[in-house]
Amino acid sequence: MTIWEAKAIERKNFREAARLHSHLFGIKNTLDSPDFLKKYGIFIPSDKPLPQGYLKLWPQDFIVEEITPDGEWTNVFPDKFMHKKRDYLPEDPVLYATLVKCGLSTIEAVGELAQKLRIKPEDVETKIKLAGIKDKHAITSQLISLKGVDIEKLYDASSEYFFIKNVFSSKRELFLGGLRANQFTILVRTSANFKKDEFLARLAKVQKSGFYNYYYLQRFGIPRLTNALSGLLILKGDYESAVKAAFCFPGERESLYFSQMRKDIEKLWGNWEEIAQIIEFFPATFQDELQMTGYLVEHPNDFVGALNQIPRVTQLWLTSFTALLFNQMLSFHLKEGKVPPKTIPLVLEKDPKTWRLYEKFLKPLELFSQTFVLKNVEPFPFINPRKREQKTVEHAQVLNYTIVPEGAVINFVLPKGCYATTFLSHMFTLASGTMPPKFSGIPIDTKASLKLPSLEEVLNKFIDVVKEPSWRFLWRIY
Repeated sequence: MTIWEAKAIERKNFREAARLHSHLFGIKNTLDSPDFLKKYGIFIPSDKPLPQGYLKLWPQDFIVEEITPDGEWTNVFPDKFMHKKRDYLPEDPVLYATLVKCGLSTIEAVGELAQKLRIKPEDVETKIKLAGIKDKHAITSQLISLKGVDIEKLYDASSEYFFIKNVFSSKRELFLGGLRANQFTILVRTSANFKKDEFLARLAKVQKSGFYNYYYLQRFGIPRLTNALSGLLILKGDYESAVKAAFCFPGERESLYFSQMRKDIEKLWGNWEEIAQIIEFFPATFQDELQMTGYLVEHPNDFVGALNQIPRVTQLWLTSFTALLFNQMLSFHLKEGKVPPKTIPLVLEKDPKTWRLYEKFLKPLELFSQTFVLKNVEPFPFINPRKREQKTVEHAQVLNYTIVPEGAVINFVLPKGCYATTFLSHMFTLASGTMPPKFSGIPIDTKASLKLPSLEEVLNKFIDVVKEPSWRFLWRIY
């Protein structure tokens, strides 16, 4: 089943469920307030409340374009602005291409692409490589590499949600982290009383001093924000509870309807065929759960095997937990009035010094032994406990900005591993969901507003995805 087919099924069932249970489908404006961010270890010092800034009303409000290690800009424009002429040589074993997508996560887009190329699910990890994960509710471009794929089939593998361009060949595959930076073009929608001068002062301050490089909420799995919990349970060796959390734990910002579904699933725990019958009505929302259920029907109680069916997701859960600890450590320094170190190591590695560094956070979670934790990740061959450090302060290269009636449009570059929302959270209290009062919902061409080439051709490619704002599509607010 393709993503488009899954979303079509889900849309139909979502509308029917909303008709029967309308009280479970109210969508509210979600606000990343200081108290809310505190749950995920994020503390941003500020001498006064920040103005509210609304993100991602339309996909074109949030554009992400990857920059390769050699400085090439993999932009979203169809077949335009190639900085370098790349050749295709039939003898090369690897194809490279720019993947431009809208309304899909990178993992979803790769899965859809693999289906179109008839790559078996178990081979996707080895045949399609990427440097990083890009936002779902956005228009994004990134380089991917593919092994054992026909070039003509690749060019024909577009969908309503993505297209392929700029194919060339190479001898080596792409690797995770193999990018230099990301360029962002973002409209932050603001209220009618937005104070331009105060914003410009904050922007100048962040440009000069940098921003605290927290892992933002995307790392924890919006809208449910349960990734770190599943990661923690894997590290404890409680694989069943990790899977159960993925199926049953209600999310922070998930609709009440899906939260109720998860309670119903918990009552049926272990009856995998019955659970499959419940979640198959929403194959996009429950795509990871469906993969695990398909395995558990044949292999009941093999929860390690179930987690190995979704390797990228399992890896994300573990890195989400390490990200939470990093955030807590950085916040600890700032709340104590201390200057944080330039870098902080991430906990999932073999050096005992790093484990001791985090002991004050690990012991309350009943994680007492590094040896025990490392043993618990051994069943997952895609997990590589190695030394990694994260900078505590990063700098944005602001290329351009403008104030429009709808808000502030900012074009900037961040080093790899940085979140645009982290940068923006130093200037705004970020919001999403339904449009707040006194905010404009008019779609604009964010690129053209900065006197850059228009997005018209790109939007025509994604006409079925961008025809209405995201808050009207309840099924897109998972």
